Amino acid sequence: MQKLRSLLARFSRQQDGFSDLQQQQQHQRPHGQQQRRRSSRRYSATSSGGRQVFATAASKDSVDGSTSSVHRETPTQMRDRQIRELRAQLAPKEPLQGLGNFTAAASAGEAPVNYSVDENPERGNWSGRLDFLLSCLGYAVGLGNVWRFPYLCFINGGGAFFVPYIIFLLLCGVPVFLLDLSLGQFTSEGPATCWEFAPIFTGVGYAMTYLSTIVGIYYNMIIAISIYYLFASMNSDLPWSSCDNAWNTPLCSSRLPLVTCNLSDQQLNGTCYNGTKLLGLYNESLFTQVTKLHRILPADEYFNHEVLKTSSDINKFGSPDWKLVMCLLLSWIVIYCCMVKGIKSSGKVVYFTALFPYVVLLILFFRGVTLENAIEGIRFYILPDFSALGKARVWKDAAGQIFFSLSCSWGGLMSLSSYNRFHNNVIRDTFFVTSANCLTSVFAGFVIFSFIGHLAGNLKVPVKDVSQSGFGLAFIIYPEAMKLLPGSTFWAILFFFMILNLGVDSQFAMVETLITSLCDQFRGLRRHKPPVIAVVSVVMFLLGLPFTCSGGLYLMNIVDSYAGSWTILLIGFFECVTVGWVYGRPGFGKFHRFSEDIGLIMQRPISPIWRYLWQYISPALIMAIIIFNWVDYGRSEYTAGAGDFYPGWADALGWLIAIATVLIIFGTGLLKLFMEPSGTPWKQRLLGLSIPSYKWGPALPSHRLLMASYLEKLGALRHFYLDPVKLIKYTDVFPSEQEFQNLDSAAQRRDGGRVASANRESHSNPGFNAGGSLHSIPGGGGGSTDI
Repeated sequence: MQKLRSLLARFSRQQDGFSDLQQQQQHQRPHGQQQRRRSSRRYSATSSGGRQVFATAASKDSVDGSTSSVHRETPTQMRDRQIRELRAQLAPKEPLQGLGNFTAAASAGEAPVNYSVDENPERGNWSGRLDFLLSCLGYAVGLGNVWRFPYLCFINGGGAFFVPYIIFLLLCGVPVFLLDLSLGQFTSEGPATCWEFAPIFTGVGYAMTYLSTIVGIYYNMIIAISIYYLFASMNSDLPWSSCDNAWNTPLCSSRLPLVTCNLSDQQLNGTCYNGTKLLGLYNESLFTQVTKLHRILPADEYFNHEVLKTSSDINKFGSPDWKLVMCLLLSWIVIYCCMVKGIKSSGKVVYFTALFPYVVLLILFFRGVTLENAIEGIRFYILPDFSALGKARVWKDAAGQIFFSLSCSWGGLMSLSSYNRFHNNVIRDTFFVTSANCLTSVFAGFVIFSFIGHLAGNLKVPVKDVSQSGFGLAFIIYPEAMKLLPGSTFWAILFFFMILNLGVDSQFAMVETLITSLCDQFRGLRRHKPPVIAVVSVVMFLLGLPFTCSGGLYLMNIVDSYAGSWTILLIGFFECVTVGWVYGRPGFGKFHRFSEDIGLIMQRPISPIWRYLWQYISPALIMAIIIFNWVDYGRSEYTAGAGDFYPGWADALGWLIAIATVLIIFGTGLLKLFMEPSGTPWKQRLLGLSIPSYKWGPALPSHRLLMASYLEKLGALRHFYLDPVKLIKYTDVFPSEQEFQNLDSAAQRRDGGRVASANRESHSNPGFNAGGSLHSIPGGGGGSTDI
């Protein structure tokens, strides 16, 4: 504490010395020059003798009548000024008053936050305490929680599925989720530019952006279909409530009712005829076995024949349907309007879009559990079958669901957290979002299967025969259940509005990933975000038009199967390896650099458990899932298990999408190796690109200063840049003892001893060692070496 007080006192006296010197020079300046200095100024870069100088032109209205006055600032003078300004910025205004309160607040992390003022004005920050939290929750809690998790639980042992699900949540999901959030928040950078700790792995961030863009293109098509159903539900009679429409076929369930048939009227194929009149089916299984046909629900025919106008196979791709094109256009207009001001607007929209689905789920839960046969559906959902735990596929499905439902390694979490304030409690947010996501999945299962049980009872079929996942659950099974309820229009509107909100939240983050990556890579775009968002929305709308064709559903299945499979797991594996081993470097013993970096954020050390999870457990589990995916991989089918495969070119397209991820990761690394100075040995290039660059660290100098305490221990302080944009090193702002003496001598020669006296006064209280190292920084601890 004494060293800290000495350091802060030195900062204060040093700034007072410079202020006194400036006042002396001001009083010695002729009256006319003082007046001209108060005049309005404009700065322009000029050239003089091949050297850049800065000219300050005063206004013509000078007191002494002169027309102009030019003060030329050389590059050396400009750099000295920038260093003085940075030193003044980092030095507390009143270092000795309230110092105990200052350090206590820094340690506790309870300093009040003014959300109306951005901590990082250039980049911007969330403008509310819950903006980020709800954005993450809306991103993580998506359609997969409603239409995938309940089905996986049902087919993988019911309640027994919770065992591997929770294990993978704790050992794989939570660590990678924290890794994503921490990288974005620590650097205030998106997925494309936060890899300066190991630049050779920048391709991992590019791959995240690529996959988020690909999925975002087709994901908005799901929102468009939700909009289509939302408008279609605004009728007194739901359009899928009967088989009397132009799009219905003879196989529609109402046209083939299950009947009791006299023996004389029974046919060998399971049908029942009264003379030439078809009465229905007396044996549905016999009918399916003989004819290879089956009864189709009205909601199924509405979805495939009216909404999507699905062709018989992907080769008959067709042309865009104008209704779907209009819905897709409307969905992109909604996304643009919500994101037009970046996080300032989307951060407010999520207060509704993230919370409204919970209100709907709660309403649907109480309605569902009161329906007839609802308990049968819930029993199928949670009835445990612990023998299923012996099957490898159950563990693979649990791990995959955890990884994908939390949206880890897509880049969206990094993008959202990059707008956080530096000391936001990232560990607390991690546990809140991951817990809420999993509890939502479990709760949604009760809602979904209560309605499925009611539907199965009305259709007089087992629950397993109506259980589906994905599109089939959201747009076929659930709409079919809605029509059986009194006030079906109300329930349908409520359900599809919930689906719309779930989709919009996730789409915000995927589009924000691309926007953030572009603006971080080309920083001039930050001043023109609305046009950038508009261009991105138009381009992604045009790229999404193929999904509105008759073969669009097949294309969506291909993209979903290949873009969201082992590719995202591979990115998660590289994340753990780069942070845990390349940047972490366990050779330092108990010291782990990224754990220390998170300690800076939290203003206290974090548990070493996180380090071991990133280094050993999480990457091992992820690689096991990847290998199982590769071993279990097969050709894409129109109907799972039916053997009706997609054509070869469709699978080739899917593999192209997937392999592009690998090419981006390794191609970017190779490109960076080749871009190193010629003549540099390849081993040296590889090592140089595997250690932090001078840009690595927090965005603001005040936060970068916190890294000084552990960089001193690692002997890397003299290479550390407090302001990498202006190329100002730590030692430029806080010189060593010898450098202070050199400054004194130079100042004495230049200014006749005036500046030297100020330097000697500030130099009288020792706070630095001979190496220019900072002994103690408020809230310090943690970080990196080889800066």
